[in-house]
Amino acid sequence: MPDDEDTMWLPEHFVGGHAALDLANAVFDRRMPAKDNELLKSARDVGGWLRAAGLADDAQAQAVAGIADAGLVERVREVREASYAVFAARAAAGSPPAEALGLLFRRAANGLSAGPLELCGTRLEPDAVQWQDPEAVAAFLAMLSVEAFFTLPDDRLRSCPRCGWLFVDTSRGGKRRWCSMRTCGNREKASRHSAHAAGRG
Repeated sequence: MPDDEDTMWLPEHFVGGHAALDLANAVFDRRMPAKDNELLKSARDVGGWLRAAGLADDAQAQAVAGIADAGLVERVREVREASYAVFAARAAAGSPPAEALGLLFRRAANGLSAGPLELCGTRLEPDAVQWQDPEAVAAFLAMLSVEAFFTLPDDRLRSCPRCGWLFVDTSRGGKRRWCSMRTCGNREKASRHSAHAAGRG
């Protein structure tokens, strides 16, 4: 995908079961990243992601998309990578990296202490002006991950063995393997079929 082309967010991008996991998954592939692996390339991509994730309305998403500060994308990617590090470790039954977890807490705390960001339940709620502030947007996203850190069940956190995307396994028996059967599940089936056919040939 060319760098100047906005990411088209599809339902297939939101399979994590929590916005913090969907943010962590905002790359093409975690296990075998390609040269064009990045999905969050611009403020427009960030605004579009927030709207597609159901976290911002059209006006709020447009405010984010209009942020001229190049630091917005850097901050959002920083939160994304910290979130991935924390939840990938938990999905593997490990301890979350202290540096990544600390970054999420600091970003969220900065949002609460630096301005009139309000706490609505366990989520920060930026006002209309703050959707134009890179720090407020990063704090909002970091708080989602802090919330998820305390609420998501470790025994149901999974990492797709094909692409590495994270998800909460809500299946009855806890046997869900793929991020999505429509994508990685079908690709795995196809590759197995090809390998089987090649072996018979």
